[in-house]
Amino acid sequence: MVRLLPIAIALAALAGAVSAQPARSTVSKLPQVETFTLANGLQVSVLHTNAAPVVAVQVWYRAGAKDEARDRRGSAHMFEHMMFKGTSHLRGEEHAQFINGIGGYVNAQTDEDATHYINTLPSDYMDFAVQLEAERMRNLLFRKEMIDTEREVVKEEIRQQENSPIAKGFLRFLEVAFTKHPYAWTAGGTIKDLDQTTPAELQKFYNAYYQPGNAMLVVVGKVSAADVKASAEKWFGPIPKAPAPPRPAATAQEPEQKQKRKETVEAGQIGLTLVGFHVPPAKDKDVYALQVASIILGAGESSRLKVRLKAIDKKTGRPLALDGGMESLIREDPGISIALGAYLDPAAADGVEAAIFDEIKKLGTGGPRPDELRKAKNQVQSGFVFSLENAQGLAEAIGRSWILTGSPTSFIKDVDLIEKVTAADVKKVVSQYMSPDRATVVVIPPKGR
Repeated sequence: MVRLLPIAIALAALAGAVSAQPARSTVSKLPQVETFTLANGLQVSVLHTNAAPVVAVQVWYRAGAKDEARDRRGSAHMFEHMMFKGTSHLRGEEHAQFINGIGGYVNAQTDEDATHYINTLPSDYMDFAVQLEAERMRNLLFRKEMIDTEREVVKEEIRQQENSPIAKGFLRFLEVAFTKHPYAWTAGGTIKDLDQTTPAELQKFYNAYYQPGNAMLVVVGKVSAADVKASAEKWFGPIPKAPAPPRPAATAQEPEQKQKRKETVEAGQIGLTLVGFHVPPAKDKDVYALQVASIILGAGESSRLKVRLKAIDKKTGRPLALDGGMESLIREDPGISIALGAYLDPAAADGVEAAIFDEIKKLGTGGPRPDELRKAKNQVQSGFVFSLENAQGLAEAIGRSWILTGSPTSFIKDVDLIEKVTAADVKKVVSQYMSPDRATVVVIPPKGR
């Protein structure tokens, strides 16, 4: 499923605190990730584990929302649906039916940087899953009736988002924050652009991006690298090498923001103030301190924004806001950190915004306390380690690492690099990236009562 609203991560992270004891890393216990590249450019990563007799077979394509033409938003999302709808040798939905029939699981996801396809199944059927993925890499059938049907499915997903003022406000926030870069839109797409997208244009997108030199096959589970290599060579090897696809984002880099931007949008059932700051790409060393800063400011009941916004005002006897939080959205290209406050009283908007800026300033001036720093590290590390407890999670980590950094193994060092973040590092990145003159503010006022 497509992840339309990254801000949901921030809202979901508004609960729960963690132990003050350091998280124990299991990353050092991981077997080695073996990698190789086929003659046609397909990259392959394999991780053997005996945890269970299952295997995760995923194919990651560098084909996300940022690779779409500005007037054809939603093309990448369309393929997330279309790739299940039939090929030269498979009827519509047979890929999923075959995997489900042997007790497996299939899914797919589109985001700003990539689209990837997920198969988790008994390890004895690894070769079969690789064959199915190779089949749809180049043999997708472009039937008009299928395209029209899937277009309507995607449009209905968009309509559901458009019915939410909060969702619409967040989409507008991205447009205000990103004046040039295609991160100005999510992978969901727009109805207008989808209606104007022709089958020929979709075929062109498929030919450019769904090819071996733009993909990585990730296999994790009870398999050997030799068996995976033989399977990849057999099924993917015959697919011809193709030219490197166009990269619209490469010529649309976001200029440095030097003054505050603010906009008020359509009212919703609850008020929401979004305050965002541009942050560097995933490869940058500062992203680790920025993630820690976001935790300190906005994740867990003891986070600074939550405590500040939910504190009872002595004069009014009421809290300033219902809740608050913060999330750093780390991308392949420079992303964004977003703080938020939710409230019911329209008059609270200015106070919520001021409180967010004040808490950020305090962290940038004084840095974090030792207990805050330890708790934030634990929260990042434990979440990371828990995500690696099964074959599918490991495959996701390898694929995402490749998309964000170009290396399928860079995720292995993340826990250690988070551990090395100091209070001075947090203070530095907050001061550098989260100054008021770099802020984008979008206010979704609550409807009057």
